[in-house]
Amino acid sequence: MGWGSDALRDVYPDALLTALYFGSEFCQELLPGSSDTETFCAHCAARSLEAVLLTPIVTHKGLGRIDRLLGSLTDRGWFPAVVFNDWGVLELIRKSYPCLPLRMGRLMNRGLRDPRIAMRAIGPGGENTARGAGIRKLATSLGVCAVESDADLEPGYLGSGDDGLERALHVPFTFVASGRNCLEKAAFASTSGGAFTRGLKSGCTAPCRGVYRREIRPDTDKQLWRAGNTLFFTAPQEWISRHLALADRLVFHQQPMP
Repeated sequence: MGWGSDALRDVYPDALLTALYFGSEFCQELLPGSSDTETFCAHCAARSLEAVLLTPIVTHKGLGRIDRLLGSLTDRGWFPAVVFNDWGVLELIRKSYPCLPLRMGRLMNRGLRDPRIAMRAIGPGGENTARGAGIRKLATSLGVCAVESDADLEPGYLGSGDDGLERALHVPFTFVASGRNCLEKAAFASTSGGAFTRGLKSGCTAPCRGVYRREIRPDTDKQLWRAGNTLFFTAPQEWISRHLALADRLVFHQQPMP
């Protein structure tokens, strides 16, 4: 059984809303424009919330888009925290926007995620908090303030907290795989002429925005979801429970989204 908002309230009945995440972790075509981003930042400022901009793995084109977006925001006095999932984005921010807080995104965790495997151990015991120590040490040396992850197979990537990094756990959806060849884009491309491969090379009109679909596989009974270019599964409660002791913040996703 996966977690919904009711289960989250059962675990943290007095949890406070402290931040709002927006943007895209998995697709540069879904990055918001400057106007929408300013709206999110203003919404957060009016409610004393931290504004957190999610950014994905990018091409050179996508890196330029993020550069223009951050330039527009900082010129207008908005300074959201930025979640990076691409080393190029990290370097861009360190060199050009050092005023923006940096958070290391969950795609930087290269740990195995396999919905076919049943993890039967329950509870917070057995975390290997030395796991990921190298990348956390590097992140700290580069001025990163937080590390983020979803519930993967082996708890411990978020660390013990002794390195000074805030630790954020994304629930309840764990990503399985993601890529630049988006099936949704190919299926809806008007220039494909019925050829799927031509559709993959077409421009993107973001037909996946707000859309997710159930995927059925014969080798797992877990709930699988496809959203844009990314496949997710609903992490079982025992998977999430094993990570909770390592989290300073829970990032709750109402639905799978790229």
